Formats: sequence, C-alpha cells, structure tokens
Amino acid sequence: MANEPCASCGEETAVGSVFYSDRHLVRHADGHETPLCTLCNARIRSSQRGKRLNDDEVRNLVENGSIAMISWTGGSSA
Repeated sequence: MANEPCASCGEETAVGSVFYSDRHLVRHADGHETPLCTLCNARIRSSQRGKRLNDDEVRNLVENGSIAMISWTGGSSA
C-alpha cells in the first residue's frame, strides 16, 4: 500500500485504506496533491462559523500548516 497520510491527522488514505473512497485531495498550484481523510475534511470545511470553506480556502490552510490546529480543536478560535 502506498503511503498517503492525511495532512491533518496522519491516518492513511491510500488505496486499500478505510479512508480511500471518501478522501479529499487538495490540489496545489504546482500540481501536487495533499490528501485529507473524510473526517478532517469535514471538520476543516465547517471550522468557520456561519460558512463552509471552499477548496481555495482549504488549500490555503494546508499550505500554511493551519489544518492540524483546526481539526484537533474542532475549529474553535479564541
């Protein structure tokens, strides 16, 4: 099995894993893709109160390294 961990929680998302069918691939400007498991994708997209994040906003969070904080804190911000 390939090594394609979720960028947020580290769970495997490659072919043969439990998260493969529902994973979300974040496509970057340079062409590479970063996988997110279905659970982290849902947490990240719903992290902003009152709106759902679009693909560009999720990509910015991945590139800035902010997704781990959002997925583990449930999106709460102080």
